[in-house]
Amino acid sequence: MDVVRHAVQSAPVEGIQLPSLENLASLNVVSRCGCGCASVDFRLLGAGEIAEVVADAIGETSSGEEVGVLVFGLNGRITGLEIVGYSDSPADLPIASTVRRPIESADRRH
Repeated sequence: MDVVRHAVQSAPVEGIQLPSLENLASLNVVSRCGCGCASVDFRLLGAGEIAEVVADAIGETSSGEEVGVLVFGLNGRITGLEIVGYSDSPADLPIASTVRRPIESADRRH
């Protein structure tokens, strides 16, 4: 759950209700991505429910691969974690301490 905590703390999406981090220890994985990546759901959504991205970060895996880290939430609760790889192989979970806000394109011009 450290990956979720780092993402929400370091790369929250502006204007979105941030979920409480007090209940991270009580999150349980209810489904995993079928492709073999590290993406998981902590809650299955009901009909008409749509989770929103509450954190948008990047991180590095133990093999040094950069991955995208998206935390989803609904009604103040975390519902899922998506790990997006940029290679052909399924993305592994990043090392929590490497999870951070992506450098914006405007920042790269300096």
